[in-house]
Amino acid sequence: MKVPKKGGSWSSQLLVRVVIGCLIGFDLLIVTLAGWTLHQAHQRYVTQAEAITHNLAQVLEQNLRGTVNQIDLGLLAIKDEFERRDLPDNKKRIGNHIESHLGRVHILGDVYLANAQGVLYQGSYIPPGRQINLADRDYFQHLKDHPEAGLFISQPHIGRVFGTWGISLARRLNRADGGFAGIVFRTLTLNQLGQTFSQVDVGAHGSISLRSGDFSLLVRFPASPESDRLLGDRTLTGDYLQAVRSNQSITHFTARSIVDGSVRTYTMRRMADPAFNILIGLSQEDYLTAWREEVVLSGLAVSGLVALSLGIVGVARAAWKRQIASQLERDRLIQDLTLALAEVKSLKGMLPICGHCKKIRDDQGYWNQMEAYISDHTDATFSHSICPDCSKEFFSEMHAHQKWGNHEPSQD
Repeated sequence: MKVPKKGGSWSSQLLVRVVIGCLIGFDLLIVTLAGWTLHQAHQRYVTQAEAITHNLAQVLEQNLRGTVNQIDLGLLAIKDEFERRDLPDNKKRIGNHIESHLGRVHILGDVYLANAQGVLYQGSYIPPGRQINLADRDYFQHLKDHPEAGLFISQPHIGRVFGTWGISLARRLNRADGGFAGIVFRTLTLNQLGQTFSQVDVGAHGSISLRSGDFSLLVRFPASPESDRLLGDRTLTGDYLQAVRSNQSITHFTARSIVDGSVRTYTMRRMADPAFNILIGLSQEDYLTAWREEVVLSGLAVSGLVALSLGIVGVARAAWKRQIASQLERDRLIQDLTLALAEVKSLKGMLPICGHCKKIRDDQGYWNQMEAYISDHTDATFSHSICPDCSKEFFSEMHAHQKWGNHEPSQD
């Protein structure tokens, strides 16, 4: 007999595998959706940071432009008064005019005048007994060599009056014949610029940098020993360099700062007149705080869901294993019973048997000894013996034959 196929076992095994596969697929889908959602949220926060830095750079540009324009108006007023009244030798009148103008216009720093030789001769404060010469300054040399030059903004330098870092805004003074008569200038200290930048909220780890037209670093907020060391440095690297090379007036990028290593989203804004480059950055440490909270919550939710599904998979797998073991045990018992039944042979129906010799006729019509027929059709074997009745009958006949055999026949 054939062993029955285990169709039910394979069907349950396939079902369990399909269920496990569906749960794993569901987990992967949830993880993928959570990752995609968090990625989109991250991009949204970066975009918001770009918009914020863009607006802050615009506001800072307006403030900076307003401050420079206000200073330049003061310088132009003094320049016009100087050239209109031909005041090179009248220090008192010049001083009175400067004080009068400063009283009407509030501008940062102190105004100074230097003659054609670069000697400082007029200003709010000149150290007594000292002759301060500015002939080697870049703004003095440029204005001296370029009569057509307008407002010139210097590179950052250490002032020779107060010994502090600053940038000078200067204009050329001309004599009546158009010759060079000296310069008038105001110096904005970097501390004053830094105080202006400190009013802009860029978060606890944000930064603001101001560079000149040739990208020399003028000021950085917040100040640090490293940023002080880099004053006047023109080195540009990475995304900042790419932004400069793009020649766009406004550029957004995210990069790691070479000053403090913080990753920030920056907006670089170029100013044409005056020529400044403003760089405002918001730190990801600040503006991604809410996003990190979303990551934690999403991670907990996804982890809980995955753990639950894995638990279900574990329970299903254990139940499936128990079912498979039970099915295997049933199959083994069935197989054993089937094999046992296969070994059992039985005789059924009517057997034609001789009433005299007890031979049995087979299906082919041959007469077989009863012992041979039964041995062929069953697993029974025969061992010959004699029953008590036959033994009694058989031995009584033997005794009778022996008795008669011992008597000689009578002779008549």
